[in-house]
Amino acid sequence: MIALPPELGELANLKILNIFDNKLPNLPKEIGRLTNLQTFFLREYKLTELPAEICNLRELKKFMIDINPLERPPLEVAVKGMEAIRKYFRQIEAEGTDQLFEAKLLIVGEPGAGKTSFANKIIDPQYQLREDEGSTQGIDVHTWEFKQDNDRTFRVNLWDFGGQEIYKATHQFFLTKRSLYALVADSRKEDTDFYYWLNVVELLSDNSPLLIILNEKQDRRREIGEPQLRGDSPISGRS
Repeated sequence: MIALPPELGELANLKILNIFDNKLPNLPKEIGRLTNLQTFFLREYKLTELPAEICNLRELKKFMIDINPLERPPLEVAVKGMEAIRKYFRQIEAEGTDQLFEAKLLIVGEPGAGKTSFANKIIDPQYQLREDEGSTQGIDVHTWEFKQDNDRTFRVNLWDFGGQEIYKATHQFFLTKRSLYALVADSRKEDTDFYYWLNVVELLSDNSPLLIILNEKQDRRREIGEPQLRGDSPISGRS
């Protein structure tokens, strides 16, 4: 595996380090010995975690780390700068770590496709579908909880998005990374713009998994051209 050598930490007087667009998977903990470092570019890396020793870089003024699949600390924390990173590691040291049994499911699609019915059916398998199910205005958030084999409760936050054109401009604020997406399509109306939805999810979700849910009625089936979607869409290979 290609990696930065630990000997990098011997460059005690280094002030600028630019490893932009290098596909290295991690940083050596010796990076924390570069105590005179003032500028550090780490964009378009393949980092999933930072070593806690990075908190020793007290002289660091400019730190660019976006476009990385960071998990520890989360990228949302890291892009706020070194103080946010230090606070994250202080909390980890003080409180320890635990697994978070929680997920986010975002349900998208055209108006009237059956998104709300789908959400209700997930929460309650005995839910009786209604012909007069009202259209969602804006976003409704529901909670679904279930017990796992280890007796821990797992929580899924279901985000039911209104499909009307007026709400599409707000998607950029709510479609998030590290989530599961469900695109609900009504086989009766045949009005789902698959390419719009697949592209907007790809653009905003950073390769989060996506499921296509076909809402069928009275055995009426619709072919969605799955091979072509897989070939033309940027989410090719997902199902």
